[in-house]
Amino acid sequence: MIGNFRMNPAGKQHRVMTVAIFFSLISSWIMIICFSGCQKTSRQSPVDGRRAWQHVEKVAGFGPHPSGSKALEEVQRYIKSTLTEAGCSISEQSFTASTPIGGIPMKNIIGALAGKREDIILLATHYETKLFTEFDFVGANDGCSGTGLLLELATALGKVRKDLDCTLWFVFFDGEEAFIQWSPDDSLYGSRYLASQLLAKRMLPRIRSVILLDMIGDKDLTICREKYSTTWLQDQIWSVASEMNYQKYFRECSQMVMDDHWPYLQAGIPAVDIIDFQYGGSEPPGVYWHTAQDTLDKLSADSLQVVGDVVYQSIFRIQKELFKGTK
Repeated sequence: MIGNFRMNPAGKQHRVMTVAIFFSLISSWIMIICFSGCQKTSRQSPVDGRRAWQHVEKVAGFGPHPSGSKALEEVQRYIKSTLTEAGCSISEQSFTASTPIGGIPMKNIIGALAGKREDIILLATHYETKLFTEFDFVGANDGCSGTGLLLELATALGKVRKDLDCTLWFVFFDGEEAFIQWSPDDSLYGSRYLASQLLAKRMLPRIRSVILLDMIGDKDLTICREKYSTTWLQDQIWSVASEMNYQKYFRECSQMVMDDHWPYLQAGIPAVDIIDFQYGGSEPPGVYWHTAQDTLDKLSADSLQVVGDVVYQSIFRIQKELFKGTK
């Protein structure tokens, strides 16, 4: 139809305008098609923050679940069921922790995805909530957020196990929280127990790095470099975050946090704590930390997506770094 215009001045002007309109429409259609395609492919990893959120919601729905509680047994069943669906092999470590309030039964849960090598990258979180008697502590961020995202990471990485050089362990620690007052003896029960068992079985050298997730669901996500953590491991993760344009979340601030990565650092294993210790956007530890206000409405699936994207891609970056120069 464009070629049927008469070549007089008015017709020529009309033809130019029509061609312009035609190409404008074509450009609009292309933009719409590209936008639709980008909506489907713009995620920076197969991790789905909405699925992670559903796990968080489910775990928080069990209510307060401190170590040794009936509610924690429900959480344990949910974790094991989800890991099994992700294709992980499951192992459990049951032990009785000596605490200031007496012996408390505890259980670490480990889901494993076998890679090409026996070397292990250990991804971890704690899944119990702190014991409070004066109010109900749901621990939506402090306990549930790391649990939900780690379950989603197991699902996403289970689909690409053929690309894994390292074996991956998804470890859910019991007993991270103190019962009376935080101290080397009243804290980190599950992570200390696993480290001691690995040492006794001479398996510690197989753990090549530890990535810990703790309190990573805050709507106002602010993750600083944790000062005790291994620098080269942090550099890899923060580099990935920068490449993904997530610098506003993974910042160059610094904090010191004693957490479940500590027993592995003491054993000489590279370890990093990915933690938002400004829960609620205030000064550390944040206005909602260890309060009745640590509830689902303070969290965001977008924050889970950001951390999930970065950790997922970092796994492959860390593998390359670990085996650089080897076949």
